[in-house]
Amino acid sequence: MLIIKQDIQLIYKLIVIILYSFFITYWSTPYVIEKLRKYKYVVQDKYKEGRVIIPTMGGIAILIGVLVSLALSQILLNRHDLGDLFIFYFIVVVYALYGVVDDMFKFKQRYDKILALLVLTFPIASLIRDTQLNLIFVHVEVGFIYSLVIIPVYIMVVANLINLHAGYNGLTQGLSLIILLTLGIKSYLMHGLTYLIFLMPILGAVLAFLPRTSVPAKILPGNVGDFLVGAAIGAFIVVNSLLWFGIFILIPHIINFIMDTYTIVIKKIPDQKFGKLRKDSTIEAPPTMKYKSLKFLVVSWFRLTEKQATLAMYALTALFCIGGLVLF
Repeated sequence: MLIIKQDIQLIYKLIVIILYSFFITYWSTPYVIEKLRKYKYVVQDKYKEGRVIIPTMGGIAILIGVLVSLALSQILLNRHDLGDLFIFYFIVVVYALYGVVDDMFKFKQRYDKILALLVLTFPIASLIRDTQLNLIFVHVEVGFIYSLVIIPVYIMVVANLINLHAGYNGLTQGLSLIILLTLGIKSYLMHGLTYLIFLMPILGAVLAFLPRTSVPAKILPGNVGDFLVGAAIGAFIVVNSLLWFGIFILIPHIINFIMDTYTIVIKKIPDQKFGKLRKDSTIEAPPTMKYKSLKFLVVSWFRLTEKQATLAMYALTALFCIGGLVLF
C-alpha cells in the first residue's frame, strides 16, 4: 500500500513538472519570436516560395521552459531528487549556452566544439551509479574512465548527431520527440518511474515548441535548441545505462553523420546546406550533395515536398525506435 501511494505521489509530481515546462514554453515562444525579429536574429526559410524570413535561435524558448520548470520543481521535490535533477540539467543548459554562442558567432571548424563540450560534461559523473562497460557478452569494470571519459564522449557525440540531422522545418525537434518518448518507455520498462523525473522538463518543452517549428515554421530552434535537446537525450541515455539501446535507435542519425563526414571531410566537397525549391514545391538536392545527408538522399530518390521529406525521416527513426523496444 505504501509503494502504491509513493508511486501515485511521484506520478503527480511528474505530471506537474511536465505541465510547468509545456505551458511556460508555449507561452514564452511568441515573446521569443517577437524579440528575435526585433534584434534581427532571423534567417531565410529556404523551402518556401518567395523570400520568407523567420526567427532562428528559437531554442531559447525551450530553455526558458526547462529553467522555469526546474525552479518551480523545488516546491515538489526533496533535496536529494532536486540535486540530481539540477546536476542533470546543468549539462543540458551548458550545451544550450554553447549553442547560443555557436548561433551568434558561427564557429567554422566543426571539431572546435569537441573539447569544450567534453570538459563541460564532467559533472554527469556524479549521477552514474554503474561504472561497468557492457561489451554485450562481458562486463568490464573501468571505474572513473567510464564516468569521466566514456560517458562525456557519449553525450557529446549524441548532441552533435542531433544537431547535424537538421535542415527541414520541424526535423530535429520532431525526431527528438520520437526519441525522447521511446527512451521514456524504455526507462519505465526497466526502472519504473525512477528516472522519468529527468525526462519531464525537456519532454514538456519539446512538445510545446514542436508545432511552431513544424512546416510551415514560425521559428527555428537554431543550434541552441538542437544542442539543448541533444544533450538531454544523451544524458538520459547514460543515466539509464542504455548505451547500446541508444546507439540502435540513433542509427539513422549515425548514418547521417557518416554521410556528412565522408562528403565534406574525406571527399572534400564544398558544403551546401540547402537544396532548391522546384515550382511544384518539391525539393531538388544539390547534385554534389546527394549523398551528404539522409534529408538530401530521400529527395533524390523521391520527388517530395519539405513536409513529406520530414515525415519520411520521422518514419525512419520511428522504425528504429520500435525495433529497439522489441529487440533490447
